[in-house]
Amino acid sequence: MEQLRDLAIRLAMDEPVGDDLPMAAAHALTRGIDSPSLRELAGLSKGQSREAVDLFRQAMDELGCPVPDKSGARLYLMHRAAANIVAGKGDPEDLAHEIYWQACYSGKPELRAVGDRFLELYAGWGATYDQAVEAVAAMKAAAQSFLHDHPA
Repeated sequence: MEQLRDLAIRLAMDEPVGDDLPMAAAHALTRGIDSPSLRELAGLSKGQSREAVDLFRQAMDELGCPVPDKSGARLYLMHRAAANIVAGKGDPEDLAHEIYWQACYSGKPELRAVGDRFLELYAGWGATYDQAVEAVAAMKAAAQSFLHDHPA
């Protein structure tokens, strides 16, 4: 389901995904994920991008995971970056920048403070913290706070 969710996010962010959708549907079916539209999507050929996008949207609705709007996709990306910081996966500095970037363009004023906090952490990574351990701890605390205050 994660691959389908990632494609839904890419679609919401206006990335071209139409040609990838039939193969992703076929892979999902082999993993036991099933819906009528997903089966139909798996049978399309590469050149049917427009039909593929429409069927993909239907399939995601049927699976209970509709394709979000752009703002929802940005919030999802913020959550994923924050969860990776908390889990110690990836570069915390890059992930903080990702959260800041997505917050800035989310169109949600309530996320501006979140973005500003991660910008502060990102910008102060080398100058504010004497040790990387302190910087990572501050990033993790901010990420946990964000996840708690803005549940998915």
